Amino acid sequence: MLKIAVVSAIALPGTLLASPAVHAALEKAAFGDWSLRCRENNYCIAEAEGTASNGEAFRLKVERGAKPGSDVYVTLRPKTPLAEGMMARIEVAGEEENYGFFGKAGQIYEGNEMTFGGDADRALIENLRLGLTAQVQIEFGGKQGTLRYKVPLTGLTHALLRMDQEQGRIGKLDAIVAWGGVPADAKLDLEQVASSPRPAREKPARTDVAAAPPAPPPPPAPANDIPPPIMPSQDLANGDGGLVYDVNEIPERVQFLGYSGLNCQLDEVVPAFGAQYYTAGDEETWIVPCEMADANVPYYMARHISFNPDLTEWLEFETPPSFNEPNHALINNLVYDPQTRQVTGTTYHSPNYDCGAFERHEEMAESGEYELVEYLEKTSCDGVPGPPEGWPRSWSIDEMGG
Repeated sequence: MLKIAVVSAIALPGTLLASPAVHAALEKAAFGDWSLRCRENNYCIAEAEGTASNGEAFRLKVERGAKPGSDVYVTLRPKTPLAEGMMARIEVAGEEENYGFFGKAGQIYEGNEMTFGGDADRALIENLRLGLTAQVQIEFGGKQGTLRYKVPLTGLTHALLRMDQEQGRIGKLDAIVAWGGVPADAKLDLEQVASSPRPAREKPARTDVAAAPPAPPPPPAPANDIPPPIMPSQDLANGDGGLVYDVNEIPERVQFLGYSGLNCQLDEVVPAFGAQYYTAGDEETWIVPCEMADANVPYYMARHISFNPDLTEWLEFETPPSFNEPNHALINNLVYDPQTRQVTGTTYHSPNYDCGAFERHEEMAESGEYELVEYLEKTSCDGVPGPPEGWPRSWSIDEMGG
């Protein structure tokens, strides 16, 4: 059950809309089926219009104040009068799965609005921005029965990314789309965060890993929500190297591999997740996100030789022999360990992160290519999350050969 907090940005301006700095209002910017506007106090509203099953017009909004760590509100504004206690269900349809979120209208606000509230990284927001369409069902009862409010989600991610930019959250822990490792209340301006590469971190010896200072914690999520997994771009202790959020800071040949070879959407996804790099002499290893996604962000890995960019190439990874499929360049949630030269990836089959597949690849010393060493799979989505490294082994090179 999704934990629902119902609040009104209109009714409570003193608590939700206050911002420490005056900001120029964003009148309206269009992003596909969605638009974004921000007030002078930097309270931003992304919205889309639609038609309900009874023919009435309505609006679905995603809105947020400018304070660090502030909640994000998904607000439905129909014409049929709402009442407290009504049950609502939001269905999000994507390419493969339909996700449902339930709530009860605890309070109705000015303008006939009900609002689903919560942290920026909760599952509702993540699935909305990655879905194709959303449908809100309200049980009105009586002659109205159940009404359905369907709205396209094309452009919502871009609108929310612009919201992050307007509110100065690019690269911060409380961003909706442009996640990063900067604390929500850090006094950094947008130019500093977006244009400066992340400084390289010293990697402690293996015996000192436990004593390394922890990365800044993500913003707390409601007790009934399951936060998304830590992506490589958010793992600040993941080896030597750096992290960039500007596509132009990625070598041109590495960009070319993503754009032309893999049809990646680098302009959209790099500002959101960041691209990692590791250096060893003249060789750079790049871990670059390819497309926007929720639980399963695909990354590609490329080797770049600074003195001879023409040698730049992406790495390919094996699938288990029983799959009878070719090698693949994209790995979901790719993590690279520069010390062991291992690559791991996890593909989640549920928004609860409780099932899926985990693959581990190891670099071969002579060729520099990667071979699959184990493949783990949990087929039962039982609501029990856990580290993918502990899922049942489906295949390993030691047990079954190459």
